[in-house]
Amino acid sequence: MGTELEPVSPFGAFDALAEWAHKLYLDGYGERAIVAAREALAFCEAAGDERTARYLQFISGVALHQLGRAGEASEEAGRLLRRLGPGVDQVWRAKALALLAESRVDLGMTALAMDHLAEGQLIVAAQPIRGYDHLSATMSVALALNALALFEPADELMVQMLALTFPPARVRLNVAQEAAVLQVSWGAMLEVAGRGGEAWPHYAVALARVARMRRLALETDYPEMAARADALEAFVLQRTGEADLAQARLRPAMAAFRLREELAETQIARIAAATAASDAGDRAGATELLNAVQRVSSATQLDVWGLTALAVRARNAVRHEGRSEAADALEQLAQVSLTRLWEDRESRFEALQDRIRQREMAEQHERIGRTALVDPMTGLGNRRRLQQVLERPDQRFSAVLLDVDRFRAVNDEHGHDTGDAVLQRIADLVQRNVSDDDVVVRYGGDEFVVLVPGGGAGAAATAEKLLEVVRKEPWLEISLGLRVTVSVGLAGPAPAAEALAAADRACALAKRSGRDRLTTA
Repeated sequence: MGTELEPVSPFGAFDALAEWAHKLYLDGYGERAIVAAREALAFCEAAGDERTARYLQFISGVALHQLGRAGEASEEAGRLLRRLGPGVDQVWRAKALALLAESRVDLGMTALAMDHLAEGQLIVAAQPIRGYDHLSATMSVALALNALALFEPADELMVQMLALTFPPARVRLNVAQEAAVLQVSWGAMLEVAGRGGEAWPHYAVALARVARMRRLALETDYPEMAARADALEAFVLQRTGEADLAQARLRPAMAAFRLREELAETQIARIAAATAASDAGDRAGATELLNAVQRVSSATQLDVWGLTALAVRARNAVRHEGRSEAADALEQLAQVSLTRLWEDRESRFEALQDRIRQREMAEQHERIGRTALVDPMTGLGNRRRLQQVLERPDQRFSAVLLDVDRFRAVNDEHGHDTGDAVLQRIADLVQRNVSDDDVVVRYGGDEFVVLVPGGGAGAAATAEKLLEVVRKEPWLEISLGLRVTVSVGLAGPAPAAEALAAADRACALAKRSGRDRLTTA
């Protein structure tokens, strides 16, 4: 499932374990997929394979959600977010947020779901889709939008994914299948809400996507997916007046794939079969099929297929009993429920757009604030960032101060461009060899400060490591004959201002003592 566009595989060393769990999930063995994912997760954590561990936790979450265990899926998504932490690729955060949003829709927590979706949608839209992780995150966000009946933004993402050529055929098949289901859902909602004229264009798009889905199913030798394509096509043909052709498609389709309760195609096929049974005079058969749909329909107001089944039940009652108060009430309940769902969808769309705008403004202000605190040459904090920390007298730090030895001679002998490259390289070395909690700033022209919260032995180890990595860096790569060392001063723990002053004095002593050494205050 990788792509040649990425020089480094996004998958971990034990990806075969994730592949197995994912195949079980796709083939409809949700419970087995969860067990396999959790067993493999324990192994990958013990082996230190964090990449595969992420996939396994995500697979476990989506399988739980598909099985209707929304509370457990929400908890799994929360654990995945905690696993990711702040430094992981943001598309992974979008995947976890989308899973959390979809689960919370099922739990009736729509407002929270919208917050998660706004952030996830911004992440996936920030750049063109490149690589499997970005594609997977985009699909996750699209499915969560679809769960809220936010078809327009969901379909915009589907169109982007359908245009991709780099994924393997099996992945493109999954995209085509979800894209087809979305359009069928969209058309059905409009039709049952009394807006049949608006439904037909969506049914036409659905037929085109079903054709693509069937072609890819044949290409990948996936007969069950081809049968699911036939079931979708049968539903659309039936709704557009081609009842006989629909029935010819539907019967073999329903016999060729397992009618798993969690599949949208299962519910769609049952509704089509119930309509056909009702038209043929088999009221009991139609009722049995509709009962099967409504048994697994979501408890939330957002269940399109449960409400569509209710509309068909009303139609069935009218056909066999004629107009009656009970039949009219059932028909009106279905139409009013889906009309209200459609109107609520409009307000949800506006609410989502408002949340996205608010997030964009907050991120813009945050970027402006970060820029004011960043040294433009090295990307480290600047003196203004340092001042923020110095104004926290209640917190104790150890200070590590690095001063480049004979930096003026570097500029004189190798040029100022080389001097800038040296400072940038040292900044990078420092950044890569400190902890996430440490505060790193460019203190002066050729001086750098690391403030280590609490300090102690950890700060001493950091100071020694920085001295050594600068000493061993291949400086000849920058300029022939170039050699760079630093003098390092260490002090603290103490309030930041005191620790910094003491580290400055210790660094000056290191220089007077011969340079390229560490001195502790």
